[in-house]
Amino acid sequence: MFFHSIRRPLALTALLVLGFGVPLDASSVTATQPKQAKLTNQAASPEIVEVGVWPTVIYNLDVHSDTYYMTAYVWFLWKGPIDPSESVEFVNNVESWGFTKVKTYKKPELLKDGNYYQCLRIEGRFFQPFSMLRFPLERHTVSMTIEDNTDPADKLQYKFDQRNSGVDESVNMSGWEIGGWKGTNYIHHYKSNMGDTNVGHHSADYGAVKFEVDFTRHLSFFLWKMLLPVLIILLATWAALLLPPEKLEPRVAMVGTALITTIFLQQGYASSLPEVEYLVLMDKIYVVVYLLIVISLLQVVIQGTLEKKHLLNDYRKARLVDRISVIVQVIVFVSSLFIINATTR
Repeated sequence: MFFHSIRRPLALTALLVLGFGVPLDASSVTATQPKQAKLTNQAASPEIVEVGVWPTVIYNLDVHSDTYYMTAYVWFLWKGPIDPSESVEFVNNVESWGFTKVKTYKKPELLKDGNYYQCLRIEGRFFQPFSMLRFPLERHTVSMTIEDNTDPADKLQYKFDQRNSGVDESVNMSGWEIGGWKGTNYIHHYKSNMGDTNVGHHSADYGAVKFEVDFTRHLSFFLWKMLLPVLIILLATWAALLLPPEKLEPRVAMVGTALITTIFLQQGYASSLPEVEYLVLMDKIYVVVYLLIVISLLQVVIQGTLEKKHLLNDYRKARLVDRISVIVQVIVFVSSLFIINATTR
């Protein structure tokens, strides 16, 4: 009877202990799990690397192959464990076999401010698409793209060193005038992971810096080597119109020679250009010149034919037409130069 009398209290006590014990353990587990997950999912900040560029030589700008050569100093400043000078890639370099990259220090130097420092002297040939739309008044931009080829943007990112970068005073390219420069840092987004499943299924992002230098062709090249020969041809054409209408042979000879000379001049500068599908600025000027010469030739032939058939009775009127034609052609040519220059971009 004794055991029967205490069985029920003992059972109730056990149920109460178990009932209150489980919730206490469960609540402690659920309270700690979010904190652990938060610590696990917290991403580390990417290593920031300052990248600076200082070109000392830029030469051999080749519009046929869309390439140029550059010698420059490229330096890196960082604080993290990753050495960016070991994994740097010059993306638009096109001759890896001829590309040189020499370190200033065997190992990165630790500076007083706590940054690590390494400098590279690089020299190579770089690809740069050139637009010839405004030839011979074109402006070209040469660029060099620097990127890390190992660590994605969540581990390493570039920041351009605007304060210390620039272009050396010794940079001088024959026939070109150096303009401004700029450097930008950005994230290069690839739509492919290049087969590396560690960086995501569809894409990978890498830190990059792009350094650009502007070059403009000297105006004297256009004035003396391109425009002056065209002006001489047009002056010879207009001089033919100022001769008396009865002098058919000299007039036709002068205008005809001007037309042939224009064809050869255009072929001469066209051979120095790459094969492009559009008309460059100089082509448009030559189109106007061709039209003016053809109009002059038709005018000379018509007047000469009328004179041969004795149908040109009023020579004063014919000479007045010639003079007016010359004035109109001068105005058309000068206006065309301004319009073509303003609309060709």
